[in-house]
Amino acid sequence: MKKMIYFLICFFIFMPIGLAEYKVANYRVDLTVLQNGDVKIIEAFQMTGVYNGYQKTINYKNNYIGYKGDMLASSNKELYNGADLKLNEVLAINYSSETEIKDLQEEGDLFKLVDEADKGDHSIYTVEHTENGQIYKIYNPSRMNKDFYLDYTLEDMVVKHQDVAELAMYLFTDIKEPISNLEITIHIPKNKENLKIWTHGVEAKIKYIDQETLQINIKKIDKTFDFRLIFDNNIVSTNKKNNEKILEKINELEANLDLEAIDPKDEKYNQLREEAYNIVDKVENNYNRNDYNIAFEKVSNLKETDRLKTELMVKLMNIEPKIERKEEITKVILTSIITIWIIGLIIILYQLYKKYNYNLVDSNLDKKNPFKIGYLLRKRITNNDLVSSLLYLIEKDIITFDTNKQLLKKNKKNNLSASEEKLIKMLFDEQNKITLKEILYKAQEEFDKFLKNYSNWLNFATLEAENEEYYEDVLLFKLIGSIYCIGGIILGCFLINNDTYYSSLIIIVMAIIFLIYFILLRKRTAKGISEYYLWTDLKDDDIDENWYLVYANSLGFFKKKFKKIDSQKKYYADMIKANILLSIKKSYEARKNAYHKYSKVKLKR
Repeated sequence: MKKMIYFLICFFIFMPIGLAEYKVANYRVDLTVLQNGDVKIIEAFQMTGVYNGYQKTINYKNNYIGYKGDMLASSNKELYNGADLKLNEVLAINYSSETEIKDLQEEGDLFKLVDEADKGDHSIYTVEHTENGQIYKIYNPSRMNKDFYLDYTLEDMVVKHQDVAELAMYLFTDIKEPISNLEITIHIPKNKENLKIWTHGVEAKIKYIDQETLQINIKKIDKTFDFRLIFDNNIVSTNKKNNEKILEKINELEANLDLEAIDPKDEKYNQLREEAYNIVDKVENNYNRNDYNIAFEKVSNLKETDRLKTELMVKLMNIEPKIERKEEITKVILTSIITIWIIGLIIILYQLYKKYNYNLVDSNLDKKNPFKIGYLLRKRITNNDLVSSLLYLIEKDIITFDTNKQLLKKNKKNNLSASEEKLIKMLFDEQNKITLKEILYKAQEEFDKFLKNYSNWLNFATLEAENEEYYEDVLLFKLIGSIYCIGGIILGCFLINNDTYYSSLIIIVMAIIFLIYFILLRKRTAKGISEYYLWTDLKDDDIDENWYLVYANSLGFFKKKFKKIDSQKKYYADMIKANILLSIKKSYEARKNAYHKYSKVKLKR
């Protein structure tokens, strides 16, 4: 129990550290177009925050699908697919913006390729092959104080047209955290005449350093972007050839990409665009799954030619992993809350029942007044217990019953208990003998007096039954347990929403069930348990048939099939029961009718 409590305390104390945000502060890319049509890329970047490593997705196929640059110059899109990806090396470095990117590797620590790795490992990486490329998981935790360096080659990426060469691709396909400062330097050795680049989906500053070099700077990027680069076709030799002039078509395509193909007079569609934009912006702030689904539906309804659709879809693609992360965190927190609440409930129940390991006390089958047995079984005294108490007085010869005349006669006896005196007072009042019919008559005609005497008997009988100490005082547990369950219901209602529906429902349902349990809670003492099993497990030899008839009504559904009971005795016992219960019923009905008559008279006045 202590270990569980310590674990939960530590979990909540250190959870914020484990979930700390991280981001990429600076990212430098050096891209060189090789003479054979390959593209050599070096990436160096540094991260801030708490992290275990970085996941890098690199695609060399289908780089044109789903982004602004998907309008390609050639109808044969397969030309734009690369042939393969070769990872040259992965290093841990000390990042510096002042050092040439190629020189950062000199004192770097080489990473090793492994099949599997765990969080916290370092200086290793894994590779997952996909249909379009590869996914690298680089294990370089923040505690190592080292930055990242990748060197890889995309093979056969350049398309050679009749008039120019073209490179259309994107570098980032899965940005999980924003990059604060991105710098891309592109080298095209021996290029002399044609040099032009277009970026799509981001605000980029492009600087043409010379005919062989250009640079792209982006201050902040949190989504995928692609670019199209054209240069001299005579500096590359590749089998990917498109035998048509394409430069004019490319210029036209890029010009069209800058135009909003939306009619400003189409108010309905423009309203849809605004709604889509606003809901995506909302999702970026709250990472809510329901809002995400709504946003995705609205964005999907935008036109394929609408640039806004592409931008918003890219945003949603980057938001989804964060929503999944939030949902995982929510599940962990809710599971912890449910666990803590259940542990608290278990502690309360344990404290309540931990005394049940005592040995049961010895108990004899004393012929005590039956209403005490009824109280032992149900913690309340019923009209059936009154019938049993009357039969008890008859069996003890305190009252004599003439079965032929259905006459009850009071015998003079001393040392009667208060409840026995009240029962005799209820039946006989000042008389010494009375028939069952007379009791019924008095119950109807003198109902106030009859019910008052009945109430007096019930009060004294209850007091005497309580003095037997069959039940423990569990008021404090009932109070604590009920308050705790009400708190659980409030907690579940407070937490419930679309993301936490089932977890919160567990708390609410359990709290309601145990609230009812604590409200109805009763706990017998050792004496109560002993006598409970004694009376509910009667055997033929434990009690004779006359006394079994006395207790049968109080035992209720605990009653068993005893040996054959004398039918005459059973008849007179059933006759007394029927008349006494009917008398009480008729007395209540008479009071009810009198009350209604009085009410009507009062209304008329």
